[in-house]
Amino acid sequence: MYQIKEAKIRRMTNLNGSPCAEVEVYSAAGEPNVLAYLVSSPSIDGYELVKVVRSDASMEYDWYDNSFHTAFEDVTEGAFENSLTATAEEEKETFRQQLLSTGSLNKQLNERFFGNGTVM
Repeated sequence: MYQIKEAKIRRMTNLNGSPCAEVEVYSAAGEPNVLAYLVSSPSIDGYELVKVVRSDASMEYDWYDNSFHTAFEDVTEGAFENSLTATAEEEKETFRQQLLSTGSLNKQLNERFFGNGTVM
């Protein structure tokens, strides 16, 4: 399972016409950083994880449009896999919960989406 060291909101954007937070997630276990895309969803504890992008970007090489490699790769479908202890959906939910409990990310998301520290 992906161990989160730190997470911070990079920007607010739109994904399929919905407001979305792009969150940079730093690994504690030396795995590549990922970008997690969260949309507001009152039905599942406030935020739904809708997309995961692996970030292999390097400021040394990717400060311009570098087409020699894939700096950002959509890994939403393969990011979470079935294991002996959990299904892919359970892995995804565990990651989402771990992400939302990292530092003050949940509070920052509430402020960005709703302008205050509480979920509507």
